[in-house]
Order: sequence, then C-alpha cells, then structure tokens
Amino acid sequence: MAMYELKKADKDHVATPRYVVEDIYSLIDIESFKSLWFPFNHYDSLFKLRAEELNLKYKATHIFDDVGNDFFTTEPPIDCDLMISNPPFSNQNEIIERSFRLIKENKIKSFALLLPLS
Repeated sequence: MAMYELKKADKDHVATPRYVVEDIYSLIDIESFKSLWFPFNHYDSLFKLRAEELNLKYKATHIFDDVGNDFFTTEPPIDCDLMISNPPFSNQNEIIERSFRLIKENKIKSFALLLPLS
C-alpha cells in the first residue's frame, strides 16, 4: 500500500467538502490571485480540482506523500499570491508558524488555513 493510501486513513486526513471549497473561493475572490499553493492538497483534493475547473495557476503538494513533498521543507511557487489549504490539525501550530515565516521571508504574500475553532 502506498504511503498516501496509508495516510488517507489517518484521523488527520479530513477532506474538505466541495460546497465549503466553493464558499471559500467565492468569499476570498480566488480568481483575483495569480499564483496559488495548495501545500496539503495533492491527489484528489477539491481545493485543487476546483482550481483546475477555474483554470487557475497553482502548485499542489502534500505534507505526506509518496513523492517526497513535505510542507516544512517544500518551497512555495515563485510569486505565490496565496497559500490556501485544510492542513492536518495535529500540526496546526507548527503550520501557522511556518506560514507567518514564509510571509516574513517574502515567499508567499498571504495564506488562508481552514482550522478548527478549538
């Protein structure tokens, strides 16, 4: 079984429903961004699939996958306007910290993370 299939069953993997992705995209006017990065949305992610439907320019990677991507070491695309995703909640503090570091280092201009309230 591939690493992705093993992790897909992980309690940290919660797929974002299509209607949520569509609402988020509408709320933030996703089409106004020129370069997107989905750092936790490889394979069948609706964040990625909806971006394809809208012909948006993006890079999709994942925190755990079988091709060696790792959010904590992977560089965003050049001139990344927006990093957006539904990250694994168990790593949310580290993910938020790196997101702010990426802004400080001028590697991304903004980010939006779908996180729990508690």
